[in-house]
Amino acid sequence: MFADPAVAEVRLDAVRRNIEAIRRRTRPGTPICAAVKAEAYGHGFEQVLPALSDARVERLAVANLAEAIRLRTLGWSKPILSFGPELFFIGDGHRAERAREAVAAGVSCTICSIHEARELAAAAVKIARAAHVEIQIDTGMGRFGLLPEESEQLLAEVARCPHVVIDGVYTHFATADEPDFSFAREQLRRFSALVRRIEARGIPVRAFHAANSAAIFRLPESHLDQVRPGLAIYGYWGGPPDERPPDLYPSMRVVSRLAAVRRLPAGHPIGYGCTFTTSRESIIGTVPIGYADGYRRLFSNDAVMTIPRKSDPLPRPVPVVGRVSMDQINVDLTDAGDVRVGDEIVIIDDDPRAPNTVEGLARKMGTIPYEVTSLLGQRIHRKAVR
Repeated sequence: MFADPAVAEVRLDAVRRNIEAIRRRTRPGTPICAAVKAEAYGHGFEQVLPALSDARVERLAVANLAEAIRLRTLGWSKPILSFGPELFFIGDGHRAERAREAVAAGVSCTICSIHEARELAAAAVKIARAAHVEIQIDTGMGRFGLLPEESEQLLAEVARCPHVVIDGVYTHFATADEPDFSFAREQLRRFSALVRRIEARGIPVRAFHAANSAAIFRLPESHLDQVRPGLAIYGYWGGPPDERPPDLYPSMRVVSRLAAVRRLPAGHPIGYGCTFTTSRESIIGTVPIGYADGYRRLFSNDAVMTIPRKSDPLPRPVPVVGRVSMDQINVDLTDAGDVRVGDEIVIIDDDPRAPNTVEGLARKMGTIPYEVTSLLGQRIHRKAVR
């Protein structure tokens, strides 16, 4: 029917402009460690990397070693931080091999024990390269990392490991995107107190960092030695809507084409379960995308797509009708004007005025923008647009 049922257009100029917006909020020379885990939050490694390189991003952060090694194969040569505990849960038989892979790839591994540091040090000796590590501090997230009082002794022991470099010590905010971020301030207070103690002991740490996307814009005192934006790189905002930075530009537009356009009589049911029935003679279109592609079933009878019109200043919304199925969705085109099979339809719009933006769909789902983009399936072709 079509070369690709749906295409996610990743706009590289938007990514670059979002990096510029982040740099405007930080001190000159503050490095950016860009979070690109989960295929760059669903946008695609291959599509996003050129924009990050053009914007001279200093560092990337990923979820695990596999993602880091993939970035190396795609040509990223600058530093990479892996958030995941690469060695802690690995069996003895595989730990040495995983340590060697991490050191060979030049990946900074998050560790939480001296045993991991020694394993990486041993690998460093074997291949004559330095091992790089970071330590995450749990100041209130309660998910991973060491409590502040547990970390000082480990840092002192790691600092004595030959061939091991402590690239960083970091924490992660739990509420930086909430309307009340007083708890984020408390987390920063706890982390700052630990930083002072580490520095007083003379433990060599290259960087202390804490600021995620929301904190970069809302909590400037958390910028420290580097910042770790994720969502903001892609132009989305997870904080209070009235605080959305005006210079963040959505970087993804998901488009498809109408696979069918049919005129149906009044009283005709649409989709599984007959949850929608036409109240008048209607023009119903079919879009070749569904919940297998990440377009959630809960959008059934409760979302819109948009039809682009050169003559209209605003995208024209058309409602999703009937249940979202695995591979297809129906939309009501009755009021959309002249439409034909093959016409473009926008599933996720990058126009902030449209109702079907990433943030708009997230609100409808009762979730966060991260989930909307990360759920997009692999059948949706990613395409970089300059």
